[in-house]
Amino acid sequence: IEMMTSIFSNILSRKNEYQADEYSVKTYKKPDAMILALKKLSIDNLSNLTPHPFKVFLSYSHPPVLERIKSIRKLAS
Repeated sequence: IEMMTSIFSNILSRKNEYQADEYSVKTYKKPDAMILALKKLSIDNLSNLTPHPFKVFLSYSHPPVLERIKSIRKLAS
């Protein structure tokens, strides 16, 4: 049960992160600054840029950095 709760919580968390990115793009209108910040964070945290989708589904509370960047670029266009 704990694993199922964790997966569900992570799904909601990733959705919230995408919504927060969308809000930031629309409010601050500086998508390049957001992308730069995400790149810096991923370098500092040694993030895996291409995690396996199943690993993301099971254990990631945030979307992978490259997916967030792609989403931000799409929102900005």
